Amino acid sequence: MYRPAAHLAYTAGTGDDRHRLRAFIARHRPGTGDEQTAAQLAACAWVWEQAGEDGASRAWERRWRSFPRLLVVLVGTGAAAVRSAVADLRLAAEENPAVAKMLTAIPAGAARIEGLIQRGPAAPVWHPLGAHGGRACGWTEL
Repeated sequence: MYRPAAHLAYTAGTGDDRHRLRAFIARHRPGTGDEQTAAQLAACAWVWEQAGEDGASRAWERRWRSFPRLLVVLVGTGAAAVRSAVADLRLAAEENPAVAKMLTAIPAGAARIEGLIQRGPAAPVWHPLGAHGGRACGWTEL
């Protein structure tokens, strides 16, 4: 069963051009947390893949218009170790076909807790987890 550490809901835009953004928050600790985070990613992929009652849609579509982003907060990861932590998360995703498929379809990223506290979640502190990676960005830009 997938239980994110937190669920974020955010309204973006101005006037009539407003939309709701959602994200699942997972926590990652270096070392012993690698397997736990891989298991969290796999559980999230299971939720993402579940068919709806009609068999044509996905079960999560009863709750949300689009599947929430997946944000992994790196706790206890030094600034120099961020690239390694993100690479390890990408490797975990590649090892599980369901996770790899999910990460091609939904925005996902990882950021150090210190960066979030100092600069905020909209700052370019999130490192994309998709197979192609990319430059750090704000969570709404993943």
